[in-house]
Amino acid sequence: MLKQRFVSLLLLCCAGLAAQAADYPVKQIRLVVPFAAGGNTDIAARLLATGLTAELKQAVYVENKAGAGTAVGTEDVARSPADGYTLLFTTVGLAVNPSLYKSLRYDAKRDFAPVAHVVSSSPVILMHPSVPATNLAEFISYAKAKGPLSYGSAGVGSAMHLHAEQFRIETGLTVTHVPYRGEGPALVDLLAGRTQFHFGSISSASQYIESGALKALAVVSAKRSPLLPKVPTAIEAGVPGFVTSTWGVILVPAGTSPEIIQTLNKAINRVIAVPANFARFIELGFEPLTNSTPASTAQFIDAETQYWAGLIKKLGITAE
Repeated sequence: MLKQRFVSLLLLCCAGLAAQAADYPVKQIRLVVPFAAGGNTDIAARLLATGLTAELKQAVYVENKAGAGTAVGTEDVARSPADGYTLLFTTVGLAVNPSLYKSLRYDAKRDFAPVAHVVSSSPVILMHPSVPATNLAEFISYAKAKGPLSYGSAGVGSAMHLHAEQFRIETGLTVTHVPYRGEGPALVDLLAGRTQFHFGSISSASQYIESGALKALAVVSAKRSPLLPKVPTAIEAGVPGFVTSTWGVILVPAGTSPEIIQTLNKAINRVIAVPANFARFIELGFEPLTNSTPASTAQFIDAETQYWAGLIKKLGITAE
């Protein structure tokens, strides 16, 4: 009799969860961005939230929870109910932080379920005009001849930092890293000539490239950027195989119903595919993705985590 009651209770619970998934969503959804408001990731998240609001017929609002290299917002989502009403829009920090921080209060693989791979974005190598080089090959030759040039980044372990260190390894340069509190201050000092180069976001740098305040040496992608069609890729400019990127993915707390995850995945892909949204993502310097699945997103994150773990170990970088 006790066993029958347990089975009945289990079936009722499963039926309740299935009904909850079938009715989803029935209330507003929180989309957590672990960065301050105003940056490109935040803008992309708000574009996605607006589209999802229309697609899901429920309000999707962005909540910025910045701090500790994305750890504050990420932990918040990890501790949230697994009901589909809290989402995380995060970037390459998800794959990088486990190797940088030894005391994270979440486990990226255990505490989250991937939903969708939203965007990818490759950096552009920027140089101050005071450096007498007209292309990437000349820049590398000058840097080797004149001793260490300095580059700025958004901080130790940031994507800007790691991209530049990849470049150093690929080219054999000796360079000096100058960490800042964000890309903005790093860009200010590059414009002032206090640093000589850095790896910046295409959308943030395009106005300075057009005005001549900065030189664009190469985009570090497999193909040229539609925003900078005259700027060669690093491969074209003489660094074979040098391709790197950051990215944006959507996650939910582990244990979220697979049916809810599929509902979100399909809605996200449809939102990105809307021509106006697709074009806006490109304007922001992103490559939008319209056909990711939860499984492909999980595989991508695993591969990225392994890659960055190997590089960080090789470089001996730690953020603590």
